Amino acid sequence: MSHENLSEPADKTRSLAAMRLLAGGLLVLMACTFVLALSRQDQAPIWGYVRAFAEAALVGGLADWFAVTAIFRRPLGLPIPHTAVIPRSKERIAQALGEFVAVNFLAPEVIGARLRDQDLATALGRQLADPATARRVADGVMDALPGVVDLLDDEVVSEFMRRQLTDFSRDERLSATLGRGIKLLTEHGRHQPVLDAALAEGWRALEEHEPAIRAQVRARTSWAWRLISLDARAADALIGAIEDTLHQVAEQPDHPARQRITELLQKFSDDLQHSPELRAQMERIVADILAHPSVAAYLGEVWQAMKLALRGAETQAAARNTLASGIERFGAALLEDQAVVETLNRRLRALLTEIAGRHNRDVGSLISETIRSWDTATVVEKLEQNVGADLQYIRINGTIIGGLIGLAIHQTTIWLR
Repeated sequence: MSHENLSEPADKTRSLAAMRLLAGGLLVLMACTFVLALSRQDQAPIWGYVRAFAEAALVGGLADWFAVTAIFRRPLGLPIPHTAVIPRSKERIAQALGEFVAVNFLAPEVIGARLRDQDLATALGRQLADPATARRVADGVMDALPGVVDLLDDEVVSEFMRRQLTDFSRDERLSATLGRGIKLLTEHGRHQPVLDAALAEGWRALEEHEPAIRAQVRARTSWAWRLISLDARAADALIGAIEDTLHQVAEQPDHPARQRITELLQKFSDDLQHSPELRAQMERIVADILAHPSVAAYLGEVWQAMKLALRGAETQAAARNTLASGIERFGAALLEDQAVVETLNRRLRALLTEIAGRHNRDVGSLISETIRSWDTATVVEKLEQNVGADLQYIRINGTIIGGLIGLAIHQTTIWLR
């Protein structure tokens, strides 16, 4: 909260005290003037005018003092009927104020009319595209994350993660999702790079294990064949055949092996989506894996690693920069796409109008309940701080206008004699 906001109630209190002093001082001045004029009214005609002015001003000032005071409390503490209006009407004021805000400020038609010409999306885009704003938003998010994370119990989080994974594996969701993913890959040939990577890995594995393959061939060959090095030629032929096959599959996009693998993947995708037996088997496998204690320990380690990463200076700095840059790019991109701006404006207006329609009464009730929860002295204090200074002008005006009316009556009386 800013210093200005903190000093505002104090300023209002000082202003109210000053206005009370001025209005009360003017009333005392009129009383003294009346006494003085009363004692000298036989000395000169002018004192008759002074007495008439002071007398009427005193009556007007006292009447307005009574009226202003009666709004907030009982004048002089006397149980006069229809005084202390606000303390006696706190419930009615609370209800009326909540209803007033709900109907006149938060009604859907009011919000809709207010937002009709507002370009909310462009304003949002400008704010997000501003580097300083993007940085503040990113810093706010990253500053809040460690505190939010600390509120969560580690065991509860790891158990929650395990339970979510278990639930996801049920109701056919996991197998159906995997099946649709595999189908999408095979339909557009996106599985081919994966197959190429597998072939390259197979080639490297063949090179790494070539000595072991030769040793296995030699061990399975009789001593007579080894004398004429037939085991070495057999190993060469075997390794060469595997190399040639891998080379052909890698070089030929329409190789029968590739087509066969694609067919197998398509069949597996279809079974995942439509075979109850395979879905049940997948669910059992996943359930068995997730039930293992090591999985719970692993999920706990993942959570701890995430917490440490959120607190790490390097991770924090990188995440802040990345998030701020992403927010800024999003704002800039939003400003460049007028179609998106119009769509977002339309949806924001509809959303805000709907929220107003659903919750305007809730806001009104919140206002009413908040006022009801205040004690009477607090209600009086808050209202008097905000309007009390202006009400003191009523006392001042009543004193002066009353005096002028007194002069007019006095002069009229002289004329009528």
